[in-house]
Amino acid sequence: MKILKALALVLFAAIVLSFPLVLQADTAKKVLLAVYYDNPDYFICRKVFQEELATQAKAAGLDLEFMVLDTQGSKELFLSQLKKIEQDIDLIFTAGTPNCLAIKEAGIIKPVIFTAVADPVGAKLVESLAQPNTNFTGSHCAVSADRQLSALLHVLPKSKKIGFLYNAEDPAPLSQVKAWKEAMGRIKMKAVEFFIPKGANSVESLAAAAKPMVRKVDVIVTVADAKISAFGEGVIAVANVNKIPTYSSLNSLIKKGALCSLGFDFKKGTVITVPQAIDILKGRNPAVMPVITHSEYRLVINLNTARVIGLEIPAHVLKTAAEVVE
Repeated sequence: MKILKALALVLFAAIVLSFPLVLQADTAKKVLLAVYYDNPDYFICRKVFQEELATQAKAAGLDLEFMVLDTQGSKELFLSQLKKIEQDIDLIFTAGTPNCLAIKEAGIIKPVIFTAVADPVGAKLVESLAQPNTNFTGSHCAVSADRQLSALLHVLPKSKKIGFLYNAEDPAPLSQVKAWKEAMGRIKMKAVEFFIPKGANSVESLAAAAKPMVRKVDVIVTVADAKISAFGEGVIAVANVNKIPTYSSLNSLIKKGALCSLGFDFKKGTVITVPQAIDILKGRNPAVMPVITHSEYRLVINLNTARVIGLEIPAHVLKTAAEVVE
């Protein structure tokens, strides 16, 4: 009898001691970092978002639990797993148009914060930037095509035939190239388009896609494209070997050998979404939260690449760059 009483007391103590822990876990807000299609820029976005949200949530008195869904390129697995865990999460964060479209395809209704999306309206993630009217909101990169074309001609004033290599199945680069072509049309310039083949998912396959551009263009332009972000060094390698200048909408490709960029800062573009996330976790509806336009940009020139391709960039042009890479 004494043994049974002792066991009962131990069991009761275990229940009492565990109760606060269970209560804490139940009240913690669960944030899912969701990705099936990844690249270095998207990785940076997730890392920055988690760090910044953890800091700001603590100051706001929110208890958070982070979860990760990374199916490493399997969209089918991503869709099925996302539906299984949706009821257990309070907020989803993702970066890039491909991941956003997959979340939309899954029919998810929980709030979604996005970044690194060039055209959320064109991708039909939101009805408008001012009034999303969906469960999506976040930030988008908005370095206008006119400004980028101006930067390109500032560095490469003799350019006449501008070639674009992009994934036409992705609405993000598709809308950007359209904007570039409109900007070029205003100054009587024409674009030459080349397309990344379906299933091209390696540095080598993008290098192969770039080879037909040789001797057909004066400069190669790569817009903010998920495939270019992941495997763009293949394009740049072909361009540099063949002495073709490269302009990229992604600053991250400068260190991989692109010549110049007036690019989007993914870290800053992610940080500005964190207050949105805090508001949603406190109960605000994303449908009425405007998408933030991140329009900061900086001209970066890779002087080493200029030397490799035999291009001399005047000193007065170099002085206008925010950064010169050597």
